[in-house]
Amino acid sequence: MTSQCHFITFIMSDDEDDYLSDKFLAEGTSSTRPQTYSNLRKEAQKKSLLKNEQHRQKSRYQREIESREEGLSKSLFTRAKEEQEAGIATGNKAMSIMMKMGFKPGQSLGKTDDEPADAAPSIDVASLSKKSGGHKVEPLPLNEWEGRKGIGTRKRALSPTSAERMAKMAKMAETAKQSNFRDRAMQEYAERRAEGRLCMSSFLDCTGFPDLRHLSVSYLVSAQRTCVNLDEKADIKFNILCLNPNNPESFPHSLMDALELHTTLSLPITSQHNIASVESRLRQQMQSDALQPLDDVTDQDQKVVAADPEFSPETLEESAQYLRLQAQDRLELILAYLRDRYLYCFWCGTQYHSHDEMSNECPGPDEDDH
Repeated sequence: MTSQCHFITFIMSDDEDDYLSDKFLAEGTSSTRPQTYSNLRKEAQKKSLLKNEQHRQKSRYQREIESREEGLSKSLFTRAKEEQEAGIATGNKAMSIMMKMGFKPGQSLGKTDDEPADAAPSIDVASLSKKSGGHKVEPLPLNEWEGRKGIGTRKRALSPTSAERMAKMAKMAETAKQSNFRDRAMQEYAERRAEGRLCMSSFLDCTGFPDLRHLSVSYLVSAQRTCVNLDEKADIKFNILCLNPNNPESFPHSLMDALELHTTLSLPITSQHNIASVESRLRQQMQSDALQPLDDVTDQDQKVVAADPEFSPETLEESAQYLRLQAQDRLELILAYLRDRYLYCFWCGTQYHSHDEMSNECPGPDEDDH
């Protein structure tokens, strides 16, 4: 009985696996972990996307891209060989014309050495990369630009549409308008500053008080006033540099009439009193002209011309040319006149005794030097 039990135990041990073998470890490592709901959902989405891609009809644009890439990836000879093997008549006119002219795949273009007819190469795509008679047997490849790889062939940029061109032109016009406005505003500010026509109300800040940083001295008016005082001391009665087109009082008697008669200069009249006086004078002149014959009017004009002997034609022309200048140019001329004639620096506010003293103590002739 005991021997039978041992025999049964021995048989059972042969059928079962040994607990010391690696089989149990392999089964433990190969067992998969239970998937979560999110993993199952992701796998289901991937399967649905793949299924939709397989059954989805491609767009015309995508089909054109794929057909273009497929056509460019194959050479003319490879396509001809595939059509020949499939028994399809080639529809490539270029290839058929070349074949009629005696070209055979594998040969190079151009003049070749005379060879026997039986030695003509057969159609072999592998032989296309070789050279025959020193000529190229492989067509030039199509090099496409694939990024920043230096100077070379690249795709032409798409032509802009009409809407893009209109938007670009509108942007350019807006930029030019803004730049023109800035330049015009700066020029007007410089003119007002040079002419001394800046007022306190134009530089009020948000609190209603004047911003002293933007206030400017009446440069041109002050320089002309200084020039008048120095000319009076030097017994100079008339100076063209002291004329101001915005101030009729700076003109001597009958100079304005002489300028209007002998030049084409139009002077701005800012005062209503001056405008009224000019209108009344013209009205009186019209009445006197209507009551007098033409000969008397001609004689009167000659008397008016002869009544201004102190202003020569050269003086009138120089005055008109000076009044046509910008305010900055007139200011530059009068400051140079003060320095050269009276040794007076407008920016220093000092009249020096000699040129050496001015060159040593004055920083320079410009405002930036001071």
